[in-house]
Amino acid sequence: METRTLYWIAFVAYSLLVLGIGYHTWRRHRHRGSAVSNQTYWAADRQLSGWSVGLSISASMMSISWSCVYGVQLFYWYGVGAIWLLIIPWLLTMAGFYLLSPRFRRMAVFSQPELLEKRFGIRSRQLLSPALILVFTVWGGAEIYAAGITLQPFLGLPLPWTLLIIACIVAAYSFLGGFGAVVSTDKIQFLLVAGFISLMAFLGFKGLQTHDQVLDVVQLTRLAPKSQSGIPWLFSPGPALILITLFVYLPGWLVETDVWIRLQAARSNPEARKGIFLAAVNSLIFVGIVPMIIGLSALAIYPAINGEIPARLQDGAFIFGAFMQDFSSSWLNLILGIGLLAASMSTVDTCGNVVALSASYDLLEPRLKHRWSPHRLNLLSRWMSAGAIFLAFFYALFTESLWDIFYLSSGILTTTVFLPVVAAFHPGTHSRMIHGAILFGFAGTLIFYFLESRGHLSVIEPQWLSQTGLGYIIWGFLASILGFLMGSRIPPHPGNLATEKDTVHHSSKGRNRS
Repeated sequence: METRTLYWIAFVAYSLLVLGIGYHTWRRHRHRGSAVSNQTYWAADRQLSGWSVGLSISASMMSISWSCVYGVQLFYWYGVGAIWLLIIPWLLTMAGFYLLSPRFRRMAVFSQPELLEKRFGIRSRQLLSPALILVFTVWGGAEIYAAGITLQPFLGLPLPWTLLIIACIVAAYSFLGGFGAVVSTDKIQFLLVAGFISLMAFLGFKGLQTHDQVLDVVQLTRLAPKSQSGIPWLFSPGPALILITLFVYLPGWLVETDVWIRLQAARSNPEARKGIFLAAVNSLIFVGIVPMIIGLSALAIYPAINGEIPARLQDGAFIFGAFMQDFSSSWLNLILGIGLLAASMSTVDTCGNVVALSASYDLLEPRLKHRWSPHRLNLLSRWMSAGAIFLAFFYALFTESLWDIFYLSSGILTTTVFLPVVAAFHPGTHSRMIHGAILFGFAGTLIFYFLESRGHLSVIEPQWLSQTGLGYIIWGFLASILGFLMGSRIPPHPGNLATEKDTVHHSSKGRNRS
């Protein structure tokens, strides 16, 4: 049997497995009489165990684009110092969620836009939702793209068709099972992804032996093509890039919607914290240590010559494909291909779920719930879930650089979502301040990104900031603060103020009872 035929058999078999999980979830909900309940569709009835929460978060972070392609690429670019650009910010985020999860859960809301509505009215909810739709559409598209460029040579299809098939499968089981199917498939996908990444590290060691190379982390870090000279090797990306990365990632990730959803869906505070701890341990291993081994192995096997990365690595994005082609057997590639597909789907379905939640649950359902039947609203949710995946697919068709994708999207979380969500916990905040922060932060980030990408900000930025190409996020955050302060100068409408005071009063009573 031809090798390509085997790849297709494995691809179809795994696709049928996840579709079966989606169908089984739908059948189970129908048997319980909850098949048309949006509480069940979006929140899995808030009955997730700590293991389900932790494995689902782990599978979403252990993605092709984040921990596999981009994480490995960072270690190839910078050596060990790349820990500051992904895994350390993520572990700090997990620590923040662990500490704050009881307080987040006390609010009894399923999304950040819903939190803003409870404090400041429906307009706040609708203003914040588009930013989340954009961020998670971008992340979902990046994941489809990263999986497509790696799988396409083995399936033998044109890249657009590979992307489309992946999107269709995820859209189908998301339509059927909703968030419950996402979490159920994440458990299987975590095991497959963990095995996949571990096998890739094994191929890296195999390649080192073939080329008589040694994994000297210090020497390799100093030879990394983007490592900064004249600074300690552990800080090889340079202090400016490290500091601005922490600034970009930490605030936005701490209010990241996909983690927030899983915390709210946990059955109790201890189970939520158990899930966060499990996700942190898995991330340390499979987002930090194992990708570092793979990236440094690739740096030794395919060294950059005079700072130039070999063309076949596609700037470091095709390391996995190179390992599979050079050091893996056909049967091992078959297993790796399934793990690759699982890694892709585990993040695509999560991102699609957040996009659909923001579009349906936060934008449309609040205005339709008094006019539409539960059955009709549930159909809307399902079609929005499928549509979100195809929206990500269309974005994937035009994706070229994961660097810009991850910094811009994470930056929007920091500049547009962080300040309004944090301010919602302060009783002195009113709706005009929130609206100003959202509008100024979102618009400012996109405008300053356009100016930065064309070099227009370099004349006003210090050189250390201009060299990172990420100054637009600082300017966007300052724009959010400006909008917040301008909103504080405009007195709220008396009716809105009364509603907000009443919300704060009832929230305080709820906290006192708990």
